[in-house]
Amino acid sequence: MTLARVEEFVVPLELVDKTLEPLQKAGQRGYEAFVLWGGRFTGDATRFEFVSAYFPEQRTSRGEEGLLITVDGEALFRVNRAFYQRGLTLAGQIHSHPTDAYHSDTDDTYPLMTLIGGLSGVVPDFGDGGRARVDEWAWYRLVARMGWMTVGDETRIIFR
Repeated sequence: MTLARVEEFVVPLELVDKTLEPLQKAGQRGYEAFVLWGGRFTGDATRFEFVSAYFPEQRTSRGEEGLLITVDGEALFRVNRAFYQRGLTLAGQIHSHPTDAYHSDTDDTYPLMTLIGGLSGVVPDFGDGGRARVDEWAWYRLVARMGWMTVGDETRIIFR
């Protein structure tokens, strides 16, 4: 099974809450943050359900060009090991922005989730407003040879 064939991603609302907590906490200090999502295929190869959020060790900084998050290789290894031990696939990355939700050039160039077909979500305003604003999150998929593309009608993200 491959993420590229997935047509429907299921996201439990509890996972949204677990994701927003570190994003909002970092945002209160004026920084962005990353949370990674793991999950598994359910039913057939066209449906994937996220079941776990992981807040990796990360460094945040602010410079002339804006905000930056760095996650080193050892921290990424720990994420992948934790998901693997639970039979999960790292298939989503969520991070916050101080204002609008969009994929920046840095987001495109330095993703943490690198599986073709995986999701990247961007949360506006450091997650202010909580899950009530989940419809304002921007969603992208990693598409072979094309990079990150805005999620369109061919992909459903279902919150429940």
